[in-house]
Amino acid sequence: MLQVIEGPTILEGESLSDGVDCSAGQLVRITMPADWTDSSLTFQFSTDGMFYNEMYDIDGYAVAVPVVVPGSGVIIPEHVGRAVAFLKIRSGTVGNPVPQDGDRTFAVTILREAPLDFTPISSSQDV
Repeated sequence: MLQVIEGPTILEGESLSDGVDCSAGQLVRITMPADWTDSSLTFQFSTDGMFYNEMYDIDGYAVAVPVVVPGSGVIIPEHVGRAVAFLKIRSGTVGNPVPQDGDRTFAVTILREAPLDFTPISSSQDV
């Protein structure tokens, strides 16, 4: 079951968004603002929503989307999406942040587990 979450937002003149809570599922997609100021994306993530770390892969490279199309959706690889509880999105990189020309609000989509059909067995039923 997919759930779309409004946010996070990069404020005008800034390059790093506020955090968004993705902990109810697995991050699977980021929808880009239509008026995106051209730059790549990099990320920070957190387990508690308070302390964020830069997101790097196992080879020591920043997790990045090098080419972004405004107004498009970016599919997140499963191994990355499963690692995210809270997310911040950066315009550009740590060493080369790109301030946005206006407020830029994303939509993130998480995959939630479908609720299980649970019918308890009463003690009078044969098991």
